[in-house]
Amino acid sequence: MKKEEIIKLIKYVTGSVAAVLIAAAAGLEFSYAAGIITLLTIQDTKKETVRIALKRVVIFVIMTILSAAIFPLAGYHVWAFGIVLIPYLMCCMLLDMKEAVAPVAVLCTHYISAGSCSAGMILNEFLILVIGAGVGILLNLFMPDSKRKLEEYRRTVDDKMVHILHRMALYMERENKSDYTGDCFEELDGMLANLKKEALYYMNNHFLGENDYYYEYMQMRARQCSILRRVYSDIVRLTTTPQQVRSLADFVEKVAGEFAEENDVKGLLKELEELKESYTVSELPKSREEFENRAMLYHIMEDMRVFLEIKREFAGTCLTGK
Repeated sequence: MKKEEIIKLIKYVTGSVAAVLIAAAAGLEFSYAAGIITLLTIQDTKKETVRIALKRVVIFVIMTILSAAIFPLAGYHVWAFGIVLIPYLMCCMLLDMKEAVAPVAVLCTHYISAGSCSAGMILNEFLILVIGAGVGILLNLFMPDSKRKLEEYRRTVDDKMVHILHRMALYMERENKSDYTGDCFEELDGMLANLKKEALYYMNNHFLGENDYYYEYMQMRARQCSILRRVYSDIVRLTTTPQQVRSLADFVEKVAGEFAEENDVKGLLKELEELKESYTVSELPKSREEFENRAMLYHIMEDMRVFLEIKREFAGTCLTGK
């Protein structure tokens, strides 16, 4: 079993037992129901746990109003329970609160078992709900810190992108590109998927603070990845190595060397602009093939500008608040 699964198992057991003991100590009827509610309250993230608990409180109010209105008139038996269930389930579906159906319906059966919807009985059921959900929320405040794993995934993505840039600089100057494949992008997609999953988990376990930084980082790198795919497509279409390719390859190599998370890439953007200006004063192509290859170099240069602009935008909005 994974560490997270072991922690969740411990929460289930200790939380359920603690909720039953608290409810029993408070002298509540049907105290074991508090343990079941704790089991159903604990979710994978803190935000999800709180969201589920709040939904159950809302549905409990609706169920109690229906029970207090129907049971005294229709009687405390199975047919009356069915009558209550019809509007109750409709409300759950209309309010998108399907997660609250089962535990709150169990509380509804307690009114039938007790044969009463008195104020005391309603308070009893409300306290069972509060104790069960409250214990679940408290236990889920203690979640394993996933920041170290997030950093590992981030570094893995960055290292892979640096590797891709190095290969681009290398193959840009090679006429034979038969062994230059795009398999690395499939690997990068898998790494980005892992980073996204862990970033969402991290974000949903923090109520305040920098909870969305890694998710924004993942989106930034995913956008850059799509740009690199375009650059790769242009590189494999190069049939010759124009004179200008050396300076562009050196620039791509420099981008790989300055790939740090904190880099705002302003210097690189300035250097790229200077490189672009140098291209405008270079000798014009003399053949159609040279013209087409020069056009692809311009396209690669423009894609690299977009690639860097994505990072500059991220640095301006996210790095400053990290």
